[in-house]
Amino acid sequence: MHREDNSKYLLYIEPTKKERLNEPIDDELTVLMEKAIEKSTSGTAGYSTLEDEGSFTEGSGYRGFHMTECKESSTNKDYLLENGMITNSLAPFYLRWYRNSIPESELMKVLALKNYYK
Repeated sequence: MHREDNSKYLLYIEPTKKERLNEPIDDELTVLMEKAIEKSTSGTAGYSTLEDEGSFTEGSGYRGFHMTECKESSTNKDYLLENGMITNSLAPFYLRWYRNSIPESELMKVLALKNYYK
């Protein structure tokens, strides 16, 4: 499910295959997101309920996974970052290959991570 709002949910987007960049962007934001996920807690989140602004159940997982149009698949978990934001395993992939398709509101959340992990 696509989410673009001011909640704690980060990079729950669904770009199309035609939006994929020809070359990956491997910069400090991509590396930062990978490190943030490495330090995170895994579980499940209520991102598909629009009224939910950040619920998280540690240690649980979904029965399935999400696959992008370009065939990249997620894990069956969400990730609670140390700053309280919740994301999914595709977040670094989206930053690397779909940077041009990330809404400004979501990029602002990524930039907030940069401030948190200084």
